[in-house]
Amino acid sequence: MRISAGRLKGRNVLAPQGRGVRPTGAKAREGLFDALRPYMDGCRFLDLFAGSGAVGIEAYSRGAGEVVFCERNRDALPLLKQNVLLLKGAGRVFEGDSFALLERLPGGFDVIFADPPYKENALERVCEAVARRGLLAEGGVLVYEHSSDNKAHAPAGWRIEKSRKYGAATLEYLKQGTLCAVTGSFDPITRGHAEVVRRALQMFDKAVVVIAVNDTKPGFLPLEDRREIAEAALKDMPGVQVDVCEGLVYKYCNRRGISTIVRGVRGEEDREYEEFMARYNLEKGGVETVFISAEGLQDISSTALRRALAQGDEEAAQRLCAPGTYPLIKQKYAHIKEEDND
Repeated sequence: MRISAGRLKGRNVLAPQGRGVRPTGAKAREGLFDALRPYMDGCRFLDLFAGSGAVGIEAYSRGAGEVVFCERNRDALPLLKQNVLLLKGAGRVFEGDSFALLERLPGGFDVIFADPPYKENALERVCEAVARRGLLAEGGVLVYEHSSDNKAHAPAGWRIEKSRKYGAATLEYLKQGTLCAVTGSFDPITRGHAEVVRRALQMFDKAVVVIAVNDTKPGFLPLEDRREIAEAALKDMPGVQVDVCEGLVYKYCNRRGISTIVRGVRGEEDREYEEFMARYNLEKGGVETVFISAEGLQDISSTALRRALAQGDEEAAQRLCAPGTYPLIKQKYAHIKEEDND
């Protein structure tokens, strides 16, 4: 194996033969470090179940300041120690079972990479030990490699930020903290929606605004427009991201490690349907629903906003829009009218 980039680019990494060690593939490593680029400069990097140490060595090559390796395989250890000499004192090898070593490693790692034997399905165990020992620095990321044949679910207190598949291997990028989904069609997002998101952030560390596609209900705005408007409306709220779900919402939540959906309820006319959907998502996917009262926002809806736009009532439209989005919504609406007239 060769280091693909950085100060050690082109250098060979010795790897043991046989089935006892399964190195992370070149495409997976390239994707991994593309994703980790914002973390690398001077970071502390932990390579669990290190094998040959190729991942940790590439981390050093790409800017890591210190790399700790954990490995127990007796065939791999001599080669790992020889490979780590490339780090010129910036690498340290701990011998033994990675789970046992987690109990005595120093904390404060910016990146933890865990690639246990695929048969172990060890994500929950790794996350529990890392959280209990405080091994991950604030804002740090845990990357877990597993077989693409299996699905990973974020343990309690963790969230899957993203998941990337590279043939037989899948990489999960996890962070600590609570995460909720604020769901809806957001067609377009309104001032009421933005207020529900703001209130959700008082209960959770982060929120994903999930634009859910309803196949039985044609959208007024194209999905890409809805997403653009939502991102503009929420850009000043730290901890919020916008995503699109074209399948069942509970499946999206399970995949992302989201255990709670937040919904705004404007009145009794909404409640029956919302309670039905809450039971459905709980029974099917184990996803709870928290209802936020839309007190003072009862007359604000996407329907009312679309009506105001159609009637040319700028005063009403500006009152209903999420702050700062009226020019963008007006532009998108004008474009739709032009297409309808053609």
